[in-house]
Amino acid sequence: MDLNEQYDKLLRYCYMKTKDRFLAEDIVQETFLKFWKSHSYEDTGKEMAYLYTIARNLCMDEFRKNTMLDIDAYPNLFSCESLKSENVIDRIAIEDALEQLTEELREIIVMRYVSDMSVADIGKVMGISRFSVNRRLKEGLRILRKILEGEYRDE
Repeated sequence: MDLNEQYDKLLRYCYMKTKDRFLAEDIVQETFLKFWKSHSYEDTGKEMAYLYTIARNLCMDEFRKNTMLDIDAYPNLFSCESLKSENVIDRIAIEDALEQLTEELREIIVMRYVSDMSVADIGKVMGISRFSVNRRLKEGLRILRKILEGEYRDE
């Protein structure tokens, strides 16, 4: 497992959830500490799913602790330093389109296309079947396409 690559992916994910780069860094560090200290994890080749599960739980714990943080607030996903785009207008359009999705659809799309997670791993993290992940990915991408083409009306 390439720790630098995994760290960056988890950082983007946690940043998406918290909207706070420093808090996201703290959560990612705590995620790796919990992962390494965990004796319940068996090496089955699914380290990323386990890491995302820990990170997701820590983000939820943070939301529970800090009631002033709006869970439904949408993050500025593409301002994370590790994400760069040549076309600012496209980046803003995609960011705005993602904001119109439900939190679940947005989270699944980000895990799949930003963090490059497998469908099976996303299913484990979200607690749903891989078939549900595929169905929701298809639905989310369909809605994103309509939003970007200017044809979307809240269905």
